[in-house]
Amino acid sequence: MKNYLIVGALLFVFVGARAQDEVLQDTVWRINGKAGLVFNQVALTNWAAGGQNSLAGNILFNMTADYTKDKWKWNNAVVLGYGLSKQGDDPLNKTDDQILLNTTVGYKLSSSPWYASFNANFRTQFADGFNLPDDSTLVSTFMAPGYLVAGLGIKYEKGENFKFSVSPVTNKTTFVLNDVLSAQGAYGVDTLSNVRAEFGAFATLFFKKEVVKNVTLTTLYTMFGNYEDIGAWDINWDLMVDFKINEWLSANLTTNLIYDQDIAIPVERAGDGTVTRYGPRVQFRQALGIGLVANFKSFR
Repeated sequence: MKNYLIVGALLFVFVGARAQDEVLQDTVWRINGKAGLVFNQVALTNWAAGGQNSLAGNILFNMTADYTKDKWKWNNAVVLGYGLSKQGDDPLNKTDDQILLNTTVGYKLSSSPWYASFNANFRTQFADGFNLPDDSTLVSTFMAPGYLVAGLGIKYEKGENFKFSVSPVTNKTTFVLNDVLSAQGAYGVDTLSNVRAEFGAFATLFFKKEVVKNVTLTTLYTMFGNYEDIGAWDINWDLMVDFKINEWLSANLTTNLIYDQDIAIPVERAGDGTVTRYGPRVQFRQALGIGLVANFKSFR
């Protein structure tokens, strides 16, 4: 039931975004956004080569809101995504689940493109995640984990589509608010705590460009290094390529790459399949789909 409620809520966001396309008026803000529904379906009847019926869907919502006044600039980004798939008689499984919020406040230094800045980045997910095919062992849920990274530094900005910032004074807080997971020491928290704080350096890069007509690339790259082990960086890299077909239809390719020192991935197994060693590894997700899309924007 929780999965259907999440899909319903994000569907409401999609419909609302389409409606806003008609009513947004000029304001002091520069707002750009996109909401989309992506579907994939396979149906087989007497198919000699074998296979299974399948159904998959994703809901995406991306928005940026930028404000400029005198020497002050405030940039905000929201990325929401949730996807489900069903193959044959198997139960519904998640294919996407993310909440990403990023905000940066900057004060321009003289007439240069550099700003003194404060940056905050927050990530978590909507719903429970399980160690499939075991659908009874919980491995993640809302705010387990959750990550809040906030710091002071400098930012370079060239136009609206290239932004780079470095924050040498940064705190990263990891939340595991599920008591079962925190008791296991999941995501690097102490077994007697739901929160872990680290002090280090943080860098973020945002880039957006129409690489060819009707094909737009957008990427957000972040990295955090704990000063206690500055050579070991935690990395998140999100990339989206949008292929505009017409006003309503769009295809998109999304990739997500994660490398986190505190996320334990099975790296060795015994002959019977039992995991004998865990360690950090590169996590990668890729999705390609076609579906409905609604764009909305407002300019000063």
